[in-house]
Amino acid sequence: MSEIKIVRLTSGEELIAKVDQSVEDYVVLKKPAILIPTGKDQLAFGQWLPYANIENGITISKEYVVFVVDPMEEMAAQYNETFGSGLVVPKAGVVSGAGLKLAD
Repeated sequence: MSEIKIVRLTSGEELIAKVDQSVEDYVVLKKPAILIPTGKDQLAFGQWLPYANIENGITISKEYVVFVVDPMEEMAAQYNETFGSGLVVPKAGVVSGAGLKLAD
């Protein structure tokens, strides 16, 4: 199953993508975006390989992968909004407001 991960390549590029690590010697990246530092403590997403047809993902040998880590929740939500389904799943919690009745 694909999960949103940050992948650092031996080239120094850091990508965020839906990653399938189930293939033994490869990782499959779907809808990869490159992380671009834009200032102090700021990042932007850029489309990675916009000139290539990678609709079905791109397979990269694990020998070119330095590490794979989970992104912060906010970053995963921003990626999902921009490159994923566009749906952002809110954190679980109590909802209250005008016109809503909470359970007794």
